Amino acid sequence: MAKFTLIIRPQPDADRDVGWLNRYGVPALAGPVMIGAPVSSPSLAHDLGNPADFAGIIFTSRHAVDAVAKATDATPWISKPAFVVGSATATAAKQARFKNIIIGSGGGAGLVEPIRQALADTSRAKPQKANLLWPSALEISFDMTAAMRRHDIAVQRLPVYQMMANADLAPPVCAALAKNCIAAVVAMSPRSIQILRENMDTAGLGSARNKIDLIAGSAAIAAAAGDGWNHVYEAHHPRRSRLLAIAVLRHRRFDLV
Repeated sequence: MAKFTLIIRPQPDADRDVGWLNRYGVPALAGPVMIGAPVSSPSLAHDLGNPADFAGIIFTSRHAVDAVAKATDATPWISKPAFVVGSATATAAKQARFKNIIIGSGGGAGLVEPIRQALADTSRAKPQKANLLWPSALEISFDMTAAMRRHDIAVQRLPVYQMMANADLAPPVCAALAKNCIAAVVAMSPRSIQILRENMDTAGLGSARNKIDLIAGSAAIAAAAGDGWNHVYEAHHPRRSRLLAIAVLRHRRFDLV
């Protein structure tokens, strides 16, 4: 039976990554450990505030774009610069009709410099202190507000969605783990790998970790994963493309022999 690389990102990102790996000859399996859900608000449109008060909007997830677009008329916002992480979030922003989309890389940290540069150019033409809106997850791993404060840029955070943990392993993932057919797992957040570990333990499959390589997006993610993995690869930059490239190289080196 094939040795799979497990993708634990939420959908549709998980299927997107599986398709990418398949194109490079890597058998992969989608087993999302979280699902995005809007944060209930009696009036998200009111919570967003007046667009005239903001120089732009920050999206660190496509879930935030979806939450804003579904909860309120995005028309007053679409002319504002939208600072986004990665191509998937950029695509979501484009579908929501945002016109001026600036893409960073490597998660929230990868947006700091593009935001700083864009607002520096703007302030030279029209000097004023920048104020940005950040529709975020309820729980965050990178604090954009604190990061931008160091550059004298104000960021107003508004939680608009939350990532809910899936309580159980998906049946195909459970079956593959039981047969020791998962060769590697790609982890892009500390919480996701913690949930996977907990679900494996609950299913009585925790010992399968010693035959699985962990491909972690950062040292913090590797630390959150705990011990017991066969081998741990840490990406120097938490980019999706880099993690998937590691998965391809690992597969070609170890799974094809």
